Amino acid sequence: MSDISNIVIREGRKEDCVQIRGLIQELADYEKTPDGPKITADTLIQDGFGDRPFFHMFVAELDNQLVGFTLYFYAYSTWEGKAIYMEDIYVKPEYRSKGLGTKLWKSVVNTGLKEGCTRCNFQVLDWNKPSIDYYKRQGATDISESEGWLAFRMNHAAMKAFVLKGETMGAKGLKENLKA
Repeated sequence: MSDISNIVIREGRKEDCVQIRGLIQELADYEKTPDGPKITADTLIQDGFGDRPFFHMFVAELDNQLVGFTLYFYAYSTWEGKAIYMEDIYVKPEYRSKGLGTKLWKSVVNTGLKEGCTRCNFQVLDWNKPSIDYYKRQGATDISESEGWLAFRMNHAAMKAFVLKGETMGAKGLKENLKA
């Protein structure tokens, strides 16, 4: 293994997406959901580097190999204004506990501060106690404990079913929107 001091944290580029897809798979394996990721490197390129980027990322690079990444996007709070959301953060096991995850996370937080964001939101699995403890030590608050907020999600099928339920736009307009 090369010297950790040679690791560079930088903004992600579209040519990183093949390696990023591999790191996403490693993260999914760690999270015990190996069949979770459905996206491809091409999807990442299109969604992150097209005309309307849906995400941004920082990567940790050592000798032209990515050893970690964090993916984030901007959000908005109706109570506080601009926010930044960290979707994922991952560091290869052999590079953990060396400050690399902290550097990646700080890159996201610093970006948010520069953009005038008032909060950095993210989620962590309830069984990942080492990460939960770490985030709390850094000043993050578990809002499910402190405020009672629960995270919800609708998958694609549920989104379609919801839109079709009790149609108010009119059937034709709604069905045309769903085809896209």
